[in-house]
Amino acid sequence: MNEYINQNTLCYYAQTNEKFIKSNPKGIILEFPGLGGGSCLGGVDNVEDYSSDFAKKCAENGIILAYVFTGPWSWMNEGGVRIADAVVDALCEKYSFNNPTIVARGGSMGGLGALIYSLHSSHKITACSAACPCIDVIEAIYAHPNFPRTFISAVAGYKDSSLTESLMTLSPMHNIDKMPHIPYFIACCCDDELFSEEELDRYVEKMRASGYDIECVKMIGKKHGYFSSEGLERMREFELSFFE
Repeated sequence: MNEYINQNTLCYYAQTNEKFIKSNPKGIILEFPGLGGGSCLGGVDNVEDYSSDFAKKCAENGIILAYVFTGPWSWMNEGGVRIADAVVDALCEKYSFNNPTIVARGGSMGGLGALIYSLHSSHKITACSAACPCIDVIEAIYAHPNFPRTFISAVAGYKDSSLTESLMTLSPMHNIDKMPHIPYFIACCCDDELFSEEELDRYVEKMRASGYDIECVKMIGKKHGYFSSEGLERMREFELSFFE
């Protein structure tokens, strides 16, 4: 994989804020795409600099913000994990990182992606932040007309297990006891029409019952992919706190 994804080709696989960093970087925040390739957190699936206000704030603090192009239908499948790991490898090569601080973040499919990447990455993830994430893939598969074909596409190449078993590998609810013991943050849109507040509550309760450190912020009256200023600010504070 590193033959194709390396420090010289990185711009084709991740949109980053490196242009705005003035000193040696401290570590990496990885942002993952929502369904279709865009992100409710700011990332865009284009070969260009990541220049949002948060990207520039990260740069001011010496943090690389990388929006990783794992694919618009990936749901953090095996290929998505491999691509993200290769992007981290390339950044480690470029900046001589050795076990860097890595925070995974994302919204919607990207929120699921951040959680599942924290589980399956070959790198040690420091913390995970997920906004309005898909939590139970089996329950959610028919929640939206675009979901069935995209979920099945994500695992169609998994020939050693049934489709249901394969889908469960992408499902945070079905992998609670396998998750790394790191800090987690969940931003819940209380009027989410795709992934309900009740479903997120069950997930948070089960995570806590299994001994995980997980913070959940409720954003009252917000539909899927929309944030209160307080909720978004707390999410960013959580992510930046690991680089102090």
